[in-house]
Parts: sequence; C-alpha cells; structure tokens
Amino acid sequence: MGKKRNRDQGGKKTQKKQGRLAGIRDFFRGVRNELRRVNWPNRDQLRQSTAVVLIIVVVLGVYVAAWDFVFKNLARLIFS
Repeated sequence: MGKKRNRDQGGKKTQKKQGRLAGIRDFFRGVRNELRRVNWPNRDQLRQSTAVVLIIVVVLGVYVAAWDFVFKNLARLIFS
C-alpha cells in the first residue's frame, strides 16, 4: 500500500525538522549527483565552442567600436 504520512491537526503534512547542516549537505549531495549526469564535451567540441565564442566577441567588439567612432565624430561636429 501507500506510505503513511504524519499529519498535523489541520490535515497538513508535517516534516521532521532537520538542522541547517543537513540542508546544506543535501544541497551538495544533489549538486554532485547532477554533475555526474552532465554530458561533458570532449576536447574537439570544447575547442570548437571556444573558437565560436572568440569570433563572436571579436565581431561584436568591432561592431561596437565602429558605432563608437561614428557617434564620437558626430558629437565633435555638433559640439565644436
């Protein structure tokens, strides 16, 4: 049959109070279990992903620098 649950007078489930360290220990246990399930990338996938990120950062940096140059020159024309 089903599990028996302790209920208080209002019909709500009651839980056994645990110390603060028990909650922290459960948290780190859960983190460890989740990290075991992670599908970690191999070296080639990591290299490829890193290259993609670096290329995007460089392209966006050039894009922002170009707009900065445009607005700087516009501000010089207007305020000079």
